[in-house]
Amino acid sequence: MLQELKIRNFKSFRDEVELSFEPTGNDRYNSVVTMPDGVNLLRFAVVLGANASGKSNLLDAIEFLHVFWNKIPMTNDDGTDVQPFLMRSDALSHDTEFEVKLYIDGIRYWYQLVINPEKVCHENLYVYLSDSPTKVFSREDVNGISKLNFNPDLVKLSSAEVEVMTMNCLRNMSVLAVLKKVNVSVPYLDNMRKWIDNRMLPLQSGSFTSLSHDVKRLLADSPEFREYLMQFAKEADFNISDIKIQKMVALFGHTVENESGVENHFLPESCQSAGTKRMVELESLIYTQLKRQAFMCIDEIEASMHPNLMEYILTKFVNSRDNHSQLLVSTHYDPILKDIEDIFGKDSVWFTEKGKDGNTTLFSLADFKGLNKLSSIHRAYMNGQFGALPNVL
Repeated sequence: MLQELKIRNFKSFRDEVELSFEPTGNDRYNSVVTMPDGVNLLRFAVVLGANASGKSNLLDAIEFLHVFWNKIPMTNDDGTDVQPFLMRSDALSHDTEFEVKLYIDGIRYWYQLVINPEKVCHENLYVYLSDSPTKVFSREDVNGISKLNFNPDLVKLSSAEVEVMTMNCLRNMSVLAVLKKVNVSVPYLDNMRKWIDNRMLPLQSGSFTSLSHDVKRLLADSPEFREYLMQFAKEADFNISDIKIQKMVALFGHTVENESGVENHFLPESCQSAGTKRMVELESLIYTQLKRQAFMCIDEIEASMHPNLMEYILTKFVNSRDNHSQLLVSTHYDPILKDIEDIFGKDSVWFTEKGKDGNTTLFSLADFKGLNKLSSIHRAYMNGQFGALPNVL
């Protein structure tokens, strides 16, 4: 589970910002999981702000890491695809920095990355076997060549294995990606590799024009998922009685009542609304996420979605008990603040705001004092008490 993310000099984030999944107080919701060392982590967080304030860029930072940890470039000259903050004259002279703290199988890890569009400057991984971090590996760029150093007290690798890892580590790739190329087992690094592969889902964004191949395959192969989806569609009043997959074509069953009585009709996917297709896609992802107890980001969760349905989806996720899955969403839909104390707590709410200099700041609702004295947090937000509002003239 993700504990915190720090980023600096990435897209609209010029200065360092920190997103934390640690609650600042007691949380009475099902959204908190306690780690073996006593640290509590939230399962849900939402980022709210005006258009172009940097909400998507925050989620893009996580997706960049997800892609980068898996990317195997063909040559040293392919670049890293990182995008620094460009709204200053000396933009390319500043490196981009990421820090991630997370728990894997109850053990805390600390990952650090310093990178620019050409190469990785530094990359480190630590593990907490006590109250203090212990280095797993460090990596630095020396004249365009990646130099790897593994902690011999923790990582028992032969000189030949270290050489194989070093030779395959191009200057524009992660050490975590090297593990996908070589037949070398590295303690603790392997655990993070497995977490990325199995418990970190890709960023989901925008509306869906058609169901993905993965969703159709899940519908065709998993009776359990079809039952789960049909129950959800019934509870959410979608008037969908069944979904059939025939030769990877989705057919939606609908029940109607007319002068002839009750009739069942199957209509092709093209006849379904964008909201219906987005519901099926999102619920398949959340179903997979809950099964894997994975981490996932959804950008603009309200897209093509009725507010009541969005709230229903979030409620079902938060109320899933005994699960270590985490969901981070962005939204323009400010009435979601009315759900505070009903679905999630104040610690789950974050805001983005962009200054005149183009720099995005990130701050938590929990940072504000006197919240318990407010009759309506949503009304206070609309009155500009927290900022993060569009400037409409």
